[in-house]
Amino acid sequence: MPNDEIAQGLKNCELFATLGDQEIRELTRVLSNSFQMHSFGSGDVILNQGEYRIRLRIILEGQVLLQRAHQVGDRSASTTVAILGKGRAMGWPALLYGPRYGTVSAICAKPSRILSVDGDELRSYLEQNPVIGVRVMQRLACMLGERLRQVYQAAESHL
Repeated sequence: MPNDEIAQGLKNCELFATLGDQEIRELTRVLSNSFQMHSFGSGDVILNQGEYRIRLRIILEGQVLLQRAHQVGDRSASTTVAILGKGRAMGWPALLYGPRYGTVSAICAKPSRILSVDGDELRSYLEQNPVIGVRVMQRLACMLGERLRQVYQAAESHL
């Protein structure tokens, strides 16, 4: 996968929005072996709820639904908690504190191309480059705050 394509994907990603071109190029160069590109069709499952996750994922093209399954007795349902498009990141726990079991499923609403990077390797890079690391983690805090606000609004609308 060409480094230019990776760099452009990172540049367009909400998580890396505060980084300059030189910082993006350096991040791309250092982690070039850790990146993977995947294509998915409409309806394809990218991640299943409860699945063990080690990678941060960035939507380069398409649209992804984050859905949470609920089981009450013999009844089950799912709730869409977010609709993510180009430039949005998912799987952030792999970046924050390492591999974890996912709390939602990610399902393609439209054909999508996804760039992923190993969370441990990215976190290590950010720890070794604290100025960049702080800026990325500040963006992550803002993203999480926005997602929580969306979840609360969705819950209030069902009351």
